[in-house]
Amino acid sequence: MSYKQARLRRLNTAPTAGERDYVLYWIQAYRRLERNHALDYALWCAERLDRPLVVYEGLRLDYPWASRRLHRFILEGMAANAARAKEHGLNYWPFVEEKRGEGRGLLRKLSERAALVVTDDFPCFIVPGQSRALARKVDVPVLAVDSSSIVPLSLLGSPVSAAAHLRPRIHKAFAEAWLHRAAAEPEVSRAAARPVSAPFDRWSGADDPAAFVDALPLEGTVPPVEGMPGGTGAARARLGTFLEHRLRGYAERRSEPRPPDEGHASGLSPYLHFGHISIEEVAEKVLATTGDWTPEELRIHNRGKREGFFSDDADVNSFLDEALTWRDVGLHWHRSRRADAASLETALPSWVLETLGAHAGDERPHLYSADELEAGQTHDELWNAAQRELVATGTIHNYLRMLWGKKVLEWSPSPVEAYRILEHLNNKYALDGRDPNSYTGILWCFGLFDRPWAPDRKIFGRIRYMSSANTARKFRLSPYLGYVESLPTIEAVRSGRA
Repeated sequence: MSYKQARLRRLNTAPTAGERDYVLYWIQAYRRLERNHALDYALWCAERLDRPLVVYEGLRLDYPWASRRLHRFILEGMAANAARAKEHGLNYWPFVEEKRGEGRGLLRKLSERAALVVTDDFPCFIVPGQSRALARKVDVPVLAVDSSSIVPLSLLGSPVSAAAHLRPRIHKAFAEAWLHRAAAEPEVSRAAARPVSAPFDRWSGADDPAAFVDALPLEGTVPPVEGMPGGTGAARARLGTFLEHRLRGYAERRSEPRPPDEGHASGLSPYLHFGHISIEEVAEKVLATTGDWTPEELRIHNRGKREGFFSDDADVNSFLDEALTWRDVGLHWHRSRRADAASLETALPSWVLETLGAHAGDERPHLYSADELEAGQTHDELWNAAQRELVATGTIHNYLRMLWGKKVLEWSPSPVEAYRILEHLNNKYALDGRDPNSYTGILWCFGLFDRPWAPDRKIFGRIRYMSSANTARKFRLSPYLGYVESLPTIEAVRSGRA
């Protein structure tokens, strides 16, 4: 199987209608025009069929957890795509609902003029269902292309129960996959670039996405995050800042909670989630900090090990293990299961269900309602700070995100209720929510991808335990807490006074 075929999945059996007007690429998850395997494949189809390519990117008002925060981040990316499409000579058709439901049926109508439809093979949230629904309704092929990671997810085999099981598979396939990366710039043929008139008025808010979003009927208690714009250009700027100021020291200090301008987190997860930047580009730029890197630099004797495979540089290797191995764990888990993460009973391993069941009746020393947790009104100063950071900035420091999830499990009447609360808070406020790694990250707090731990504790049973007191002993938290105090309060954010 070629690497192009490994990324390709056909969603129906309809024949190609080569006489129709264009090839349609429907952007859903990889919201960028460079280093995009789905776009590369759509361009290849357009050249082969001698048809123009139409790139359609839409945004409706009624997606789950829709808000001004998410909308503006996405629309800033769409504005950047509109400008880049013009430079590349692509037919880019953006459509943004201004009234609920006005885009209903539009994609099907566009497909009626298409020889075939290419879309993104993203394994989570509403994307798989939307793709399957279109494939059932149209009379042309719908082809989903995986552009999620460096190694095609279809080559990673059966489901795994730990990162240690997936890491050797990634390492084994990495060198060959590296040679088949997506094009740095879209290769637009003369046929693909032929202009096509859009059958609708395209989105007119690209000049000022902020003002456009403010006029939409969207959730007002989750405002945009100022200073963190969406789009490929913003993603590349964020990557550049990370490489220049934060990569050094990553291996030893990435877990330390610090203010963003002092810590070592990359800040790239929202951009990776919305597809504004490719993980291939991220890996290329990180590896380039070691010199003129080629696959011959891989330390094959360290294959399967956490340290030392990609490079002798500990910071580079540590970052790539997080950005590739652990990120692929979430992507692969969703893809290989072909199911969402809605049910703890289907998501968690048997030992976790058994230990949680054995402690279901344990007394909870603290119980908080969903509203109290959302408002950050607990007895725990550090947990409240993490929740305030999430609400104000759309992010939580990675280490504290684990503690944040563990405490909700401890303070809820049942694991099912805890999971419901965590999913809601994360997907409502986090810019990188609704992502495979958001879900597997939350489920890790319940024991997924982990092992039984001793001793057997109240509420947690054999699930790994974390506490704010232990975190305070491990790290100096005053800089982080001081930073959070400088942020708007949760009440001010939710009331629109921030």
